[in-house]
Amino acid sequence: MIVRILAARFGDETAAQKVVALLRRRLDLGATDLSVAPLGGVDQPPGPASLLAGRFVDPRVSEVREIIRQAGGEIVADLDEGWTRPRAQGERSGARWNGLPSVGSARGRTS
Repeated sequence: MIVRILAARFGDETAAQKVVALLRRRLDLGATDLSVAPLGGVDQPPGPASLLAGRFVDPRVSEVREIIRQAGGEIVADLDEGWTRPRAQGERSGARWNGLPSVGSARGRTS
């Protein structure tokens, strides 16, 4: 089953929370499938914006997008959930660094 991650910007938390409640009822979502958080950053317009983010099965994404749009939200991210998971070592297109020194490397030696 393909799962998509959607994130949407709302002008205020109240609008975002109303969409959360509606989506939970309509789509029978789990507690960790959908959340709202304050949105901030230098590239964001000033004001009390909120970000709604959630996991949705692919066949329902168009319905979710329409609900968000009708409530005044703006989709800011839409990606396959697979892109949010760590890749296996062999999938790293030749890159070896994983944030930790390799065994036997000069940085990793303690003696």
